[in-house]
Amino acid sequence: MTLVPTRFRSGTLSVRATLGIESSARLVIGYDASTRAYYSVGIGGYGFAYVIDEFNGQGWRALAATGAGSQIKGGPQNLEASVSGQRISLSVDGIRVLEHVLPSPLLGDQVGLFAWGDKNVTFDDFRVCANRPRIFVVMQFGEPYDFLYQDVILPVAQKLGFEALRADDVYRPGVILQDIIREIIECDVVVADITPVNANVFYELGYAHATQKPTILLANRSVEKLPFDISGYRVVYYSNTIRGKSEIVLVLEKHLQSIRSGRTTL
Repeated sequence: MTLVPTRFRSGTLSVRATLGIESSARLVIGYDASTRAYYSVGIGGYGFAYVIDEFNGQGWRALAATGAGSQIKGGPQNLEASVSGQRISLSVDGIRVLEHVLPSPLLGDQVGLFAWGDKNVTFDDFRVCANRPRIFVVMQFGEPYDFLYQDVILPVAQKLGFEALRADDVYRPGVILQDIIREIIECDVVVADITPVNANVFYELGYAHATQKPTILLANRSVEKLPFDISGYRVVYYSNTIRGKSEIVLVLEKHLQSIRSGRTTL
């Protein structure tokens, strides 16, 4: 396996692989040096033509696969893996052949290549195009929450190189709940304001926790008691004052910097 010194969590990886009929070629995603765990996506393995699998540091596990291994053709093929948060898709020669939602976010941020088989495999034109990390904001709409979103969260996100959006920033046809679930899956971190007891907010927060998504919880200092199920989580409290704004900006910056550096998952 060959790794490259590029930090990557979302975006696209592409390579031109030339392989034999009984050879396999993979793109490595999310390699974590401390555990040696990673995901791979590409051609061949487990008797299938196209595979997304996981190596946990000790052994492999297939997560998604399609096509018979006998369908693998020799010669050059263009592989492209698209990664959006926990959603991974594989395209071969411009045709999408496989897609899967990972059970948890990427642990590491290194990428690379590996291959095996009874024929020589060569890789050419390996390209890495990383996207900005994304924040999905879960909160009740209307004031004072719109002010918190527009004047605190968005500027902090932009300063640290994140893209931030809420459900009302999503413009596509379809069911709103499906859009929200899609955004939670494809984002890198969820920021949730849990000040009011809002059923929609807590439903979306529960889904984020189920996918093991890093989350930052915000709440106004006026909250007397948090719901029991989340009372054990770390919460960033704020107040609706000039001083309160400067305090939450500083704390939110520290939390996002920590998540982006991979030092913690909240």
